[in-house]
Amino acid sequence: MKTLAADAPAVRVESCQDVVRLISETINQVRRGELDPRVANAVGYLANILIKAAEQGDMEKRIEQLEAAVQAQADAGKGSK
Repeated sequence: MKTLAADAPAVRVESCQDVVRLISETINQVRRGELDPRVANAVGYLANILIKAAEQGDMEKRIEQLEAAVQAQADAGKGSK
């Protein structure tokens, strides 16, 4: 089974663009025979989990912002009475 060398540099995976770069690199490593497809499948699976977690975090942040805006409007409405 071909895997990355133990001293391979860490990959930054903090955004969707980072995931796209990682998956693109992984695809090319498989195509060149440098990486076992099973390892690539694991990378793809984990990247999918990471994207879902990031989307969940973004959604939670948006909900918090909407709740704060609604609360601010409600508070402003109470002050005008």
